[in-house]
Amino acid sequence: MEILKHVVMDHFAQRRNWLTNIEVRVKLFYIGIGLVLNILSNDITLPLLFFVTSLILLMTIKVSFLTLGLRMMMPFLFGIFIMIIMGLHKGETVVLSGTLFGYELAFKKEGLQIGLLLFTKVAGGVMLMLLLSFTTTITKICMAARWMKMPETLIEVLSFVYRYLFLLIEETETMMSSQRSRLGYVTWFKTIKSFGSLGGMLIIRSITRAESAHVAMVSRGYDGGRVLTVQLNPLVRSDYALFLSCGVLLTFLSYLGFFW
Repeated sequence: MEILKHVVMDHFAQRRNWLTNIEVRVKLFYIGIGLVLNILSNDITLPLLFFVTSLILLMTIKVSFLTLGLRMMMPFLFGIFIMIIMGLHKGETVVLSGTLFGYELAFKKEGLQIGLLLFTKVAGGVMLMLLLSFTTTITKICMAARWMKMPETLIEVLSFVYRYLFLLIEETETMMSSQRSRLGYVTWFKTIKSFGSLGGMLIIRSITRAESAHVAMVSRGYDGGRVLTVQLNPLVRSDYALFLSCGVLLTFLSYLGFFW
């Protein structure tokens, strides 16, 4: 659970550095357009450029490879799984074949190419999102969403989910410590049983806490909306200059990815 707590904490976004000081709307513009281009790319070049560029930017604010590795572990495994499945089921040109547990396996060139493209898209897209999460707090993101006239309900749900995520983690740690003290993880069977009961209790406690929080908020006059009372400052010349710089960078990366 310490690994999970380390992954979801936003202490990096609370730091003062040149990336966190950039206007949140500029970052959302760059990340949003970058994600669209990443999805529309028909070649691995553009996703790899987004991956490398985001990695270099995160390195400038001293984000460790261990922290990035923990966050990229599941997307990488998911991308590798997609590449394997595509290589086995798509295409005709066999590049590698063998036998596993009595089954004939053959990887095709066309399927591996499709799988590699999807893998790089996953890596590039996740790295773009990490760039946003490492440099922008959830409060600023909600403020920018409100500025963009997004529904108040969506902003409200996002704020509460992020707020109570840490309480859920603390509750999970407490329950796991109790199970561990009762030897709930000494054998494989007990581990599976403990995880099952842990999941059920978490769902029940989450519902109970949500109802209690709702009753407490309603009793204080809350009727929805008005989660944020702070407004974003008006854009200044430096922000417009950054908008222009991001547009130029995205155009350059698009040229390399689509026409190079």
